[in-house]
Amino acid sequence: MDIKNKKENTMQPFERGDIFLGCTVLNDEMDDHKGDGRILQYDKDLNFKGVLWTEGTDHLVIGLKVGPNGVLWGFDMHNHVVVRVSPDGKQIPNYHFADRAFSNVTFDRYGNIYLGEALVGNTPYPGSFMKRMPGSDLLGNANIYKYDSDLNLIEVYEVAYSPEFHQFKGITHSTMHPTEKFITYTTEIGKKIMCYDICNSKQMEDLLVLPGDLTDQNVAIAINYLDDGRLLHSRGDRIEILDDRGATVQTIGLEDYGWGIAQLTPSYDQAHVFTANIFTGVAMKIRLDDGEVLGSIETEFKAPKRSLGGIAEFAGIERD
Repeated sequence: MDIKNKKENTMQPFERGDIFLGCTVLNDEMDDHKGDGRILQYDKDLNFKGVLWTEGTDHLVIGLKVGPNGVLWGFDMHNHVVVRVSPDGKQIPNYHFADRAFSNVTFDRYGNIYLGEALVGNTPYPGSFMKRMPGSDLLGNANIYKYDSDLNLIEVYEVAYSPEFHQFKGITHSTMHPTEKFITYTTEIGKKIMCYDICNSKQMEDLLVLPGDLTDQNVAIAINYLDDGRLLHSRGDRIEILDDRGATVQTIGLEDYGWGIAQLTPSYDQAHVFTANIFTGVAMKIRLDDGEVLGSIETEFKAPKRSLGGIAEFAGIERD
């Protein structure tokens, strides 16, 4: 699969079980998050199908998720760009939602869209450009923005976040609870899993608070709900499955560290989980009941070329 230097779009119409990876070609010696944005497409058996070179991006394409209407979402948070790809494999013209560093999205059954603001404060990552809010020295406020299906801004939720060692991360991963009463979210490598009541617009009690200080690896990374309400939680070298009280009911051990920083997502049949390692450039399909690795994808982009920033599966289009 030699596609590093070929900028021809070959992404095919989506089929159920297709896997998508955000895997930007990093090519700037002065900025280690900058390069030619792209999304790689694989079939349900993890065979390569095509590539889309994203328009309007020039940094990592991260936070991939497929919405109920089959549209694939991704983000260049450095430049406040939201990428959307139609199920026909073509990029939808970019829409400017806000001058905010969005990096994640979740949805409800009414077609509303919830975008998580990934940056906060005024201390940017030193190895890369990060756009600031207009007229401000701040990178962001770490809020969640609600839009309707016509992309009109409805509400801004001023949510809590969990301070982390680098001091610039806000709402980095989010997932809608199956009841659609609240959103659960994390600040990557922070110490908490947090919840926000979107029905009453109020912060809820934290689902999980981890011990230790901000310099250790006992951290919360990415989360995603299963349909039955259990929560998948990546911990870098393992995946924990939590109940509705935040207690760990299952642990899946993984080799190496860095799993889930580039997300984890359950399969449409709820029997598997897909996750990716930003340091090794490897994505994996794991069976949930016993933790067996059923397949993997090697992107050939590993540290220091940390490019693998998102993973999603196409489950089909939900019909009313």
